[in-house]
Amino acid sequence: MSTPGSERAKTTRYHRKREHVIDVAVELFSKNGYASTGVADIGDAAGLARGALYYYIGSKETLLAEIHDRVMDPLLTEAAAIADLDAGFRVRLRLLSESLLWQIIHRRDHVWVFLHEYQQLQGEPRTLFRAKRQRFEQRVRDTLTQGREQGLVQAEDLELSTLAFLNLHNYTYQWLGGRHDLTVEGLAAFYCRIFLDGIASAAAEDTGDAEELTRGRALLESLRIPADVAS
Repeated sequence: MSTPGSERAKTTRYHRKREHVIDVAVELFSKNGYASTGVADIGDAAGLARGALYYYIGSKETLLAEIHDRVMDPLLTEAAAIADLDAGFRVRLRLLSESLLWQIIHRRDHVWVFLHEYQQLQGEPRTLFRAKRQRFEQRVRDTLTQGREQGLVQAEDLELSTLAFLNLHNYTYQWLGGRHDLTVEGLAAFYCRIFLDGIASAAAEDTGDAEELTRGRALLESLRIPADVAS
């Protein structure tokens, strides 16, 4: 008969092996794509026969859901902690940026799968993933709302502002490999400075731009050959 100690050890071994299988799946999905990676490929790479593999993961889609949770669950935990901080609007937004960038920088392969393969999720896993993503987006939106209520944000469309903030971050993983000088804190500072303050050296003056914009748009329009003419 098993002792309580041996049961705990078995549980620890099980979770360690399961985490290893998820690590293997992340590598294969990010390299070859979800659809092109079979269960046999995962089993071979993890050193497990098919029956043993299913014991640890249940299904290939379960693996995909676990990978998404590895990104979303820490984000939601940290975002909730940030919301409870006694801190100003800019600090909260900066910390949300750092939280998101930590995942992007330290789990680039996870983020690749997260952004490229989430549509492969079906049914309840897809519903849960979308709910978690919306909860994080709401944290960003709530922070921007706080800034507007304090007179620190003038944007009227907070939904669009939220999407702009997230899009500024999400595809960082695609080019980050060549910039070893960047840190989470430094990149978050740069992104938030652009997002909140812009990059112009002085306040923008649009009064002299209208005529130039009209000419420029006319030029672009002339270069856009209608599809029926091009064919």
